[in-house]
Amino acid sequence: MNDRGLWSRLRRLLGFRIAAVLLGVVGIAGVAPRFVVSFSPASHDPRQCSLRAADGTYQDRLSPSSDHWFGTDAQGCDEFARVIHGARSSMAIGISAALIMTVVGTALGVVAGYRGGAVDSVVRRAGDVTLGVPIVVGAILLLSVLAGEQRGPFEIALTLASLGWPGAARIARSATRSIVVLPYIESARALGAGNTRIVVRHVLPNALPTVIAYATPAVGALIAAEATLSYLGIGLQIPSVSWGLMIDAAQPLFDRSPHLLLFPAGFLVAVVAGFVLLGDALADAVDPHRSRET
Repeated sequence: MNDRGLWSRLRRLLGFRIAAVLLGVVGIAGVAPRFVVSFSPASHDPRQCSLRAADGTYQDRLSPSSDHWFGTDAQGCDEFARVIHGARSSMAIGISAALIMTVVGTALGVVAGYRGGAVDSVVRRAGDVTLGVPIVVGAILLLSVLAGEQRGPFEIALTLASLGWPGAARIARSATRSIVVLPYIESARALGAGNTRIVVRHVLPNALPTVIAYATPAVGALIAAEATLSYLGIGLQIPSVSWGLMIDAAQPLFDRSPHLLLFPAGFLVAVVAGFVLLGDALADAVDPHRSRET
C-alpha cells in the first residue's frame, strides 16, 4: 500500500482531524505533564496538597477558579494537576496493552492463517475461549490471583493484553487467508521463496494496516478498562494518579463537588472518543470502499 496515498486520504477525513486534536492535547499531557501544568498558577506536583492555606482558610473541594482551574479535591490537591498527571498512567497502560496485544495477536493470526490445519484450529479455539471471558471480569480474576497487591502499570497492561489478543488474531488471520491465495504469492513460491520470506516480505506488510486499524480504537477500550479496574479498586492503587482512582474518590462527593468527577471523566471520554475516531478514520483510509458504502 502506498503510504503517501494513505496519508493523503487520512488528512481529508474530518474524524482524523478531530482525533488528532484530542489525542495531541492529551498526548502532550501524558508525555510531559509538568510542561502542561506549568501554565497553571497552582502546584505543579499533584501530590503537594494543603488542606489549609497560610491564612488559615480551608483548601479542600474548592470550586474551579483562576487559582485552581479545575478546583481542588478533598485533600486540597489541585485537580488540574491531578487530571493532567493521570493522563500518563492511563495512556501508558492503554497503549502498552494495545502494543502487546497487537504483536501477539498478529503473530498468532498470521501463523494460523498461513499454516492452516491443526495450528489454525488451536489458535482459533484458544481465541474463542479467551473471548468468552468479559475483559473486566477476567482482569479482576487474573490481577487478584496472579498479581496480588503488586498491581503496577506493567501488570495491568499485560493482563489486559492477555485477554484482548484474540481480536487482533482474528483480523490478522482473515487478512492472511485472503492474501495467501493471491497470484503474487504463488509467483513468489515458484521463484523459490521460503515460507518465512513470504510471510515477512508479502503477508505482514499487507495485513498490518488492517490490524492497526482494528487496534487503534482498542487503545481507547483498554484505557476505559484500566479506569474501570482502578475505580473498582483492582487496578492502580494510591498514591498512583489515575482517572479511575479520581472518579472513584469523587463519586461520594458528586452532589457537593461535581467538578471532581466531571473533569477526569470528561478527559477519559475525550480520549476514548479520540481513539475510536482515529481507528474509524484509519479503517476508511485503508479501505476507501468502506467509507463510500457507509
